[in-house]
Amino acid sequence: MKLLYNDITYLAYGSNLNKEQMSLRCPDAIPKDVIMIKNWRLVFRGVADIIPAKGFQVPVSKWHITKQCEKSLDIYEGFPRLYGKKLFNDTSKNLYMTYTMNTKGFQLPPKRYLDVIKQGYKDFGIDTTFIDEALDFTHWNQDGRGHIPNKYKSA
Repeated sequence: MKLLYNDITYLAYGSNLNKEQMSLRCPDAIPKDVIMIKNWRLVFRGVADIIPAKGFQVPVSKWHITKQCEKSLDIYEGFPRLYGKKLFNDTSKNLYMTYTMNTKGFQLPPKRYLDVIKQGYKDFGIDTTFIDEALDFTHWNQDGRGHIPNKYKSA
């Protein structure tokens, strides 16, 4: 999916919550506030993902990004092979973009990756019980078919 607008609000829920890492990937990105996406939940497929789940919600940080930021994120997220793009509208008809994984297996994340996400939650003042719930869900549903990026694999 190619996005056709200039002003992009990107929704981050995983490692891109981490302000230090986002500043390296997307130096022109501007962090905004945190919103909740209703009827979705955080899960782990080796890396973070969100899935539709009635009655749940997932916190996301809004980032204003440029087209160059989007290109950098496309590379980081392995778009379109590993992640696809998902568009959301809110009640005010604002358009938001995020990435969702194409892989459907569940797998617990490596500790180093999880630490990056936890720092992102801290950066935005988000309650980490969402991470705990995602880890619990993933633990009980893991099938080992997730994706662990090479940089997080043990030597």
